[in-house]
Amino acid sequence: MKGLPLILIFSMFFFACVPEDHVLEIEIVNHTDEPVQSIRLSTAKDRLSFEADNLPPGQEIGHTLQVKESVADGEYIFRFIRSNGQQESVSGSYLEEEEGAVKRTLIFNVQEKSVNVEHRVLEVE
Repeated sequence: MKGLPLILIFSMFFFACVPEDHVLEIEIVNHTDEPVQSIRLSTAKDRLSFEADNLPPGQEIGHTLQVKESVADGEYIFRFIRSNGQQESVSGSYLEEEEGAVKRTLIFNVQEKSVNVEHRVLEVE
């Protein structure tokens, strides 16, 4: 119980040091009847990435990436393998020309024959 205040103080310090304007949240939703495998999202010229082995049908994965301003190139590549062995790849940008900061949620909706990508402005509290 004595360590709890120390943990809280450390946590507050850690999160205070992360610039909230360089956050990229991702959600990957499998809308198919089959699992998808070897999931990888990479950004910043492959310096930052998220990987998952398997995403069952009807399930979703969420993850947050802290993108340092010095490596934020605004580009992403999303790759995965369908259950039939077909490799899929989608690329795009998570920055708009007017924006200087990263406050974005990317939602990858894996469909039977396509991948739809939604962009949302991240609600930071």
